[in-house]
Amino acid sequence: MRFSKSLFIGVAAVAAMGSAVAAEQGPRVLQGKSLFGEQLYTTGPNPVNVAPTDTLLRAVAEAKTAYETNLTIDSATWYGRLLGYQGLMREAIAVYTAGLKKYPNSAKLLRHRAHRYFNLREFDRSVEDGLRSAALYENKPLEREKLGPDYFPSTPDVVQFYLYYHLGHAFLAKHDYKQAAHWFDRSRQVGAGVGEASSITAGTYWQYISLARGTQFDAAQALLDGYTMDLVDLKDNLESNNYFEGLQLFKHRRDPSSFFDDKDSGKAFSTSDGIKSSTSFSLANYYLIQGRAAEAKDHLRRAMQIDTWSFFARVQAEADWILVYGEEKP
Repeated sequence: MRFSKSLFIGVAAVAAMGSAVAAEQGPRVLQGKSLFGEQLYTTGPNPVNVAPTDTLLRAVAEAKTAYETNLTIDSATWYGRLLGYQGLMREAIAVYTAGLKKYPNSAKLLRHRAHRYFNLREFDRSVEDGLRSAALYENKPLEREKLGPDYFPSTPDVVQFYLYYHLGHAFLAKHDYKQAAHWFDRSRQVGAGVGEASSITAGTYWQYISLARGTQFDAAQALLDGYTMDLVDLKDNLESNNYFEGLQLFKHRRDPSSFFDDKDSGKAFSTSDGIKSSTSFSLANYYLIQGRAAEAKDHLRRAMQIDTWSFFARVQAEADWILVYGEEKP
């Protein structure tokens, strides 16, 4: 199907206008529902502390202008990412969808839209976009994200790492442990290929959980035994080392009675909510993997008791609660 240039501009303008309206409505913009039917609202302009708030808002304004002026894969990707950092997942999806109307075979835009569908608990859509993106990237060289403006803290992330990583999360939330382990393994291998300790650690953490929860205990233990990094290896990690600590817990090198933490680290994606949910989720899985569901319950409940509903641990905790405890309310 062929589209006119005016249609591209019109679609982009509508998506951008919707984003601007949402951003101006204040700290509570409805986005979707949790797996329990709870309405999910944004919680301010900078819920995950990706950068100082004034820096983030400046970047959003500039990205919006660039996107409206010239809709390209890169302008849509960057603007959508910034909207996602603000918790505006629906608006980010609208931007990616507009981009995909113009560039229907953009693996990068599909990868980013898949991530935002996951945040909104739309796991089937996330899997669909993720698998399409993976097929388009198959046998292609690794691609890195373009950096934002000089004043904005960003890293040249490998697109395929996060594509596979988010596919793993979507399958894990659907309790398809075999597929989850497969995609987390692919993400971990990308991390190993480019020598990024934090990516290896994150991939290993979630792959271990997927294998162990899928009762592939020999493979899970072999993976855990093969992880030998320490905090020196992770000294350049821009986020907190929650996944490293979780792996140490699974190795029985941390005391579960003192493992929980909820202190804001001051780092990106490592707010009090992020630390609380992550450490609680690790504790819950420490017990679930051992068949001790009663001891996991309070930790799983606490992993959900945060305002920032987009964190992976909170989403996975919702899915786990329904699987393990059924209709019982958290």
